[in-house]
Order: sequence, then C-alpha cells, then structure tokens
Amino acid sequence: MLQAIIFDHDGTIVPSSKRQEQWFKHWSKLHNVDWPFQDFSEFLNFYNTNVHKPNGVQNVYDAMKLPCNMKDNNHPVWHAFNAFNKEHPLKPYDGIVETIKEIWRMGSLNDRPGRWTRTRLGINTSNSWESISHDLRNAGLLEYFDTIVTEEVLRNFHGTDSQSIIKPSTIPIGIMLGLLNTSGSYTLHVGDTLNDLRCSQKVLRLNPMRPESLITIGACYGYEGRTILEQGVELGTTTVKFNHLIDKPQELIPIVQEYLLS
Repeated sequence: MLQAIIFDHDGTIVPSSKRQEQWFKHWSKLHNVDWPFQDFSEFLNFYNTNVHKPNGVQNVYDAMKLPCNMKDNNHPVWHAFNAFNKEHPLKPYDGIVETIKEIWRMGSLNDRPGRWTRTRLGINTSNSWESISHDLRNAGLLEYFDTIVTEEVLRNFHGTDSQSIIKPSTIPIGIMLGLLNTSGSYTLHVGDTLNDLRCSQKVLRLNPMRPESLITIGACYGYEGRTILEQGVELGTTTVKFNHLIDKPQELIPIVQEYLLS
C-alpha cells in the first residue's frame, strides 16, 4: 500500500528554470558581466551541463565568472537570491495544484480501519525555506505537505556544509523517509532530473545491509526533458530507469491511484 509521495520542487512543482535564467541575467547585470546566451534553450543547456558536475550550481556561477560561494551561508548571493525570488514569484505548472490536491484527497481515503494511515506528502529540495515557501503559500499548497526538507534542514543535519549532501546524495531521501515514517518500497518520488532518480536508489536508512529504493516518476515537463530522462543512470553495472514518465502533472493521478489500489 502506498505510504507517501515525495516531490521535488524546482522543475516539478514550479517552472523555476525560467526564473533561474532571469536570476542569472540579474546577477550578471549587477556585476557588469555580459550575458552570453542567445535564447532560453541555450542557457538551459549550459545550466544543465554545469549543474550536474561536482559542486552543482556553484559551477554555473564559476563558469559565468559571477561571485558566489555556496558553502558560505553569509555570502551576499544568498540574500540577493531570496529577495529576487520574492520579487519574482512563480506560478506552479498548469495542473500541478489540482493534481496535488486530488492526490491528497485520494490518499486521505486510505485512512480507514485495516489499511495504512493517510498517504503522506513531502517535498525534498536543496533550496532554502525562504526561497520556496513564498511560492507554495501563494499557490495554496503549503498545507498539503506533511514535511519539507530544505537547505536549512540539510545544513543542521550535517552540521557544516549542506552542499555535500544535496542531490544526488541519498541522505536527504533517508531523512524524508524518517520524517514521513515510511518505507522506500512504498514511497513514490516525483522529480524532473536524473539526480532525482539517483538519489532514490539504495537509500541507507534503518539497516545498512538492506538499502531501500523508491518508486520513481520522471516529470518530463521539467529541467531535463523526456529524451534525457529516458536514458536512466548507470549505478555500478546496472542501468536504472524511472518506473514511470509523465509529460504533464495530471498524468500523475492515475499512477497514484494504481498504487493506492494495489
């Protein structure tokens, strides 16, 4: 029986790739750095190429010769980025608000004698609470999530550098499973990147001899698109692929319903 559903935030709930482009244009202008891209697709290809290297988004700043130290939580870039997000709120993808509300409603029907308690919903993101809460609250979605793991949670959990345990690390998913009190094999993870797939595999939580893997759903409408998500990832000698791929948020509803009834 389905126990929980974990959502990625950027590229899954909100179309943040466009805001990333706006942000980097803004930060470039503030520091007199010429904008090198002809259009959004060129920027997104550059962004995706760099963000998947070690150090993640830090590589994007470095490649563009923009000031940023993501290991320093007091660096001016953080305050500027959070302020920019508040000034440029994002509307969720078309259909995602209705989808999440319907999934919450379906999951609440699961709370009856002889069945697992209500299917819980969570968000796993490496963004700060300040940068995502405004979007979720404006969309009327905040109340539907039982727990949200953000950059602050990871930083406090790790004690020093949260950047070392962001995706594709499995640690945030392990934290999520603990907070939601769920088993990986009965939990869906919805994300739009191959890193979302990677961090859902062989999660060490309760027993290091029995790693848990989640049921994965790739959101092809997000950052990387269907062509990339279909490729899957190499883990050791095995190619792991998403259990399901969706091209729009509404396609998640029948998948959830199938697992609720199984």
